[in-house]
Amino acid sequence: MLGVLLVGYASVCAVVGCAPAKVERSAAPEASAAPAPSIAPPAAREPARAPALATETARLDPDGDDELAPADAFSEPLAAGHFERVGRAPGALQRICDLTPFGDALYAAHATRPLGLDGASITRYRPTDQRPFSLAFDWNRAGEPSKGGGAGQGFLRVHVFRGRLFVTDADPPYNGFGFSEPGTEGFVFVSNTAGQFAAARMPGHLPPRPPSEEKAGAAVLPRAYHVLDAIQFRGLIYAATGSVPPGERAWHGASPAALQVEPELGARFEYVADYPRPYQSGVWRFTFLVRFRDRLYAGLQDYDGREPNDYVYFDPPREQPRIAQADLHAVRSTESGAAQTLRWYADTAEQKLYWIAWTRDGVGLRVTSDGDHWRLLALPDDVGVPTDIVRYRGALHVLTTRALLRMSDGAGTVLARITEKHSPFELDDSFCAAPLGVFQGQLYAGGQRDGALYRFREGD
Repeated sequence: MLGVLLVGYASVCAVVGCAPAKVERSAAPEASAAPAPSIAPPAAREPARAPALATETARLDPDGDDELAPADAFSEPLAAGHFERVGRAPGALQRICDLTPFGDALYAAHATRPLGLDGASITRYRPTDQRPFSLAFDWNRAGEPSKGGGAGQGFLRVHVFRGRLFVTDADPPYNGFGFSEPGTEGFVFVSNTAGQFAAARMPGHLPPRPPSEEKAGAAVLPRAYHVLDAIQFRGLIYAATGSVPPGERAWHGASPAALQVEPELGARFEYVADYPRPYQSGVWRFTFLVRFRDRLYAGLQDYDGREPNDYVYFDPPREQPRIAQADLHAVRSTESGAAQTLRWYADTAEQKLYWIAWTRDGVGLRVTSDGDHWRLLALPDDVGVPTDIVRYRGALHVLTTRALLRMSDGAGTVLARITEKHSPFELDDSFCAAPLGVFQGQLYAGGQRDGALYRFREGD
């Protein structure tokens, strides 16, 4: 498999996974200390608030990374309280990387050490069932040899597109199965409209067949080493990957970050754009994706941690049917560059984009109104670092490694503190930060120690 997890930001494997074998690269920088618990904000860099939507051309896509969530039914502000442990699903792994409601259930994406150790599963929490927790999809391939095979190494996101669930295989079994071509290939697992996934095919725990309008399945991404996220953008499904570039041979030479597109449901994905150009020796990946102001933003990660830019965005003309290489724009917005994107969150209520990123200075929460100019938000000094942000009950709420905050005018009020010595929401992997999810009017969080689900309760 493609990753080995070590310790520390600058010792790149700790936060970014390791390079494919046989790829030439320079030595990784020496390890640095763990991220600082908070970051002092620099001078404000955000310009005046962007114009309201009513004065702009209508958006082609809603901002965000999923289909529109149901309207918040609660207007009363959330009171102080605490997190309680709900339980742990069968098939749960060490980490919950994402929480997504779909129908009458809450789905959790699990990993052990993304891009480092085998383990990938999707669990389901349906509180009305006699047994509320269940295993929705298992990609652990029990009994298969690790050498030349192994299992998936992490599900990092579970999304809702076209009334179905889409899950990307962050680090698929080594060398793929030869469905598309020899070398390597990735997968996007797609449920049916009831949220049911197709099981691995036997013998050999092979990926399911491609999905159809009626059936769940697995779409194939030829030549992909990693598939870290997927998104619907202007009617098409795109995937963020690290892939073998056109004309190159797998496991040799350059490995750029690449965007692939699914031309139609069940069809093999196609390679559409990559970074860097011209190709360089080394390993890059596009990580997490979000739509904002008709752009597609993608986190950017290189194995050596020396990339000068922090992320890229794609800004195709409105009349263009799909993204092309010329639409890519690389951006450096932090002092040191090479920021690792933990989360994007597009707040449609205030038309702002929030960005949680891990830099050489620590983990910080930034916000922009226009998509170009960012402002770093100051959080209380004793709450650890941010891991996710969501709008709930009329306000933005930030989960940190040691607290839950309600945000107002860029400042955070503590609603709950983690009093245990070892927080269930600790951050030690840039691919998997503790998530928040709103489900049936309640706020949930995903644990990072044993894959348990937590629920926020108001009051003592």
